Amino acid sequence: MRVRVEPYLSKRLGRARISIISGIAATAALGLTFGAVEAPAGAESGAPWALNAGSVAEKCAALGANGGDNFENLQGATTFITSAKITTTGSGAQAATQCTVDGYVTPSDTFVVQLPVAGWNGKLEANGSHGLGGAYYLNECAPFLGKGYATVANSLGHVDPGLNGGFAYGNPQAEIDFAYRATHVTTVAAKAILTAFYGVEPRESYFSGCSEGGRQGLVEAERYPADFNGIIAGPAFPYWSTIIGYGSLYTDVVNRDRAGRVILTTDKLPILHKAALQACGGVDGTIADPEGCHFDPVAAQCHETNLHGADCLSSAQVAVARLFYGPIRNSRGQAITAYGSNEPGSELAWTSRINDNGGLSLEGGIGIQFDRYMAFPSDPGPAFQESDFNFDTDPARLNNLASIYDASPDLRAFRNDGGKLIMWSGWADQAMPPAATVQFYKAIVANDGGTASAQSSVRLFMIPGEYHCEGGTGPQLVSASFADLLDSWVTTGKAPQTATAVATNAAGQVTATRAINAYPARPGLQQ
Repeated sequence: MRVRVEPYLSKRLGRARISIISGIAATAALGLTFGAVEAPAGAESGAPWALNAGSVAEKCAALGANGGDNFENLQGATTFITSAKITTTGSGAQAATQCTVDGYVTPSDTFVVQLPVAGWNGKLEANGSHGLGGAYYLNECAPFLGKGYATVANSLGHVDPGLNGGFAYGNPQAEIDFAYRATHVTTVAAKAILTAFYGVEPRESYFSGCSEGGRQGLVEAERYPADFNGIIAGPAFPYWSTIIGYGSLYTDVVNRDRAGRVILTTDKLPILHKAALQACGGVDGTIADPEGCHFDPVAAQCHETNLHGADCLSSAQVAVARLFYGPIRNSRGQAITAYGSNEPGSELAWTSRINDNGGLSLEGGIGIQFDRYMAFPSDPGPAFQESDFNFDTDPARLNNLASIYDASPDLRAFRNDGGKLIMWSGWADQAMPPAATVQFYKAIVANDGGTASAQSSVRLFMIPGEYHCEGGTGPQLVSASFADLLDSWVTTGKAPQTATAVATNAAGQVTATRAINAYPARPGLQQ
């Protein structure tokens, strides 16, 4: 006998309504397997919850009973469980035990749900992906598991740990899954699975991600405003079709001479970085306010008596560096983006934008995969090369699919539904232009009628010296660093004014801190 879950999902339903119906449906369905399900201890008080009825192992195994089809009738998210078992992560005092559930939403949106068997805090965290997806980032779920969250991660509709866009070649469904569907439907599945396991719905549901994961969060806030109470979106590629479609190729293209040789090489980056620090008042390798500094790399140019010096840049290298800092331009020199690609202080990380051998850089490699298999209505395929991209005509062609990949700055429905969004970025981010993050935030403010209205639901934090998602100079933050700030904002209404970035040594000891004030306020001094 199959146990079926009644349909419950509709995008138009409010967050509370979705939660109530999903809880009733999923709990009733698995009640036939689990027996009577009681509300976990602490459900009313807010204390960590504990399972009451039956064996934890039996409850976990029951999620995958009936051939794994307990959740096949979730409306718009037909779900099958392929494995449900008790697992342990970590060791010693850091050991944690959970019911780990593997499954998929048809046709191919696979996921991993982790359900703490003790000390569940009553909340769900959905975790974002990176690059072009294809893998689970359970390491990023770990900090949330450590705080008692149940977690879910998905692979954006395909399994491939490399930066390969071929999964979407001639496959519009794969493009839609990657763009927005996979995150939504696996969240729906996770809420139903969680409710069935614990016997109650999550009190709050959050999303956390950086890079592609940040884009997922922004898209969720706009398309499915009732999915999450709160979202953490790190350097987020809101203009995905632009930044990945040709911004990632641009620095490769402008950094080659007519013979295909690289002009600005990685050995010159420390020289350029030193000059930027001097021009912008950098301290301890970090520029605190690159937005307020107008750096011209001519400051690092070789003197006419030493045109090819090892400690300076040639005039051609200075010209390329200017293009790296500036907006993307077409063949006539006209700017086709309203923001620069890189900020002063990010130079040491440009190794991801420069391949000294003249081939594709890391950023360019991601861009060409997107362009070959995902960006255009008709995929050009593997023969498409960087040199085939036409900066005069192809940007307009990318607009045909931009609406499925790009985030919208109109988040009024998310705000009206009580949602809270924390955006953040490193000022030295080499992959996601920090100025694009600021521009997107300002567009949210404009759509919301002004700063006061927007900041009731959205805050932006810009971290000096930090590279893409992690690494850099000086104190740093990662998406998980904002977990408690977001939870407090959602549950108490206290909006975060300041986040504390930290620097640690090899032993994990804090060696420096910096107060990161919500934008547009400037960060504090490093302490």
